[in-house]
Amino acid sequence: MKNIILVAIALISCNFLFAQLNSSEAKEKITTITIKGVSIEGSLLSTAKNQKLVIIIAGSGPTDRNGNNTAGITCNAYKMLAEALAKENIASFRYDKRGIGKSAIKNLNEKDLSFDDYVNDAVAIYNYLRDSAGFKNIYFAGHSEGSLIGMIASHKTNAKGFISIAGAGRPIDVVITEQVTKQSPIIGKQVDSMLQELKTKNKLDSVPPYLLSLFRPGIQPYMVSWMKYVPAAEILQLKCPILLVQGTCDIQVKTVDAEALHHANPKSTLDIIDGMTHALKNAATNCEDKNLNTYHDPSLPLNSKFVTDVISFVRSN
Repeated sequence: MKNIILVAIALISCNFLFAQLNSSEAKEKITTITIKGVSIEGSLLSTAKNQKLVIIIAGSGPTDRNGNNTAGITCNAYKMLAEALAKENIASFRYDKRGIGKSAIKNLNEKDLSFDDYVNDAVAIYNYLRDSAGFKNIYFAGHSEGSLIGMIASHKTNAKGFISIAGAGRPIDVVITEQVTKQSPIIGKQVDSMLQELKTKNKLDSVPPYLLSLFRPGIQPYMVSWMKYVPAAEILQLKCPILLVQGTCDIQVKTVDAEALHHANPKSTLDIIDGMTHALKNAATNCEDKNLNTYHDPSLPLNSKFVTDVISFVRSN
């Protein structure tokens, strides 16, 4: 039961601190952007303002700017991506989403947080990096839940390009139901019924104890705000270049999701990467073998094709 819940939920002023990276000549600036009284802290990795810059948006749950979270994920995927970009003279900004990591909010009431807050934060970060930090060519790269955030933010800004990394192509209620059903068909049916009730009534009358992590009262308003978006409809609105990256060994998001996004916007580039997991690293001899190790071992490198394809996309657009 614990594994079911974990898989389902794995779902302006500025101050600088400077730290020299050993892997690159770029300097990492710890940057705090204040958005309507909320402080969002991120890491700006760059050498010059005339660089192209990628805003890296984290996935669901308490995932921080580096790709790690308090649920036990320690893969460092976003940090490694930022450093790989830096080596190719591409700047990046990765950040802790509001309420997470160094962007924690004192006395935050979970029920007051909405999916739209994350979208608005991404837009505000784009505006700061363009207007105050001086970057002109800015791209969004969103992982998992961050894909939909970046997709909508790209439409609301003048982003030069959008990169969906293991992003859902179907509404999140469909994806969650599929994830749970794979482990327990009986509970999957129950979860689907509860999600439909939540969409209809905006709240659940009751939640069994074993599903409180997924459907606790405080998270229900956020789920409602998230489920209203249909990724295939959102990506259709984008006019900028689009790269859709999906690994074949991803146990959370499937290739059908990337294909659905590509079908919705055929001008996008579909990039299916053999053997890559949701942690953006390589599974062992097959998709199931040691897949979970890629979530917990920060020494494992990113999938090399993934890194090469992201860099190529940014360079050519």
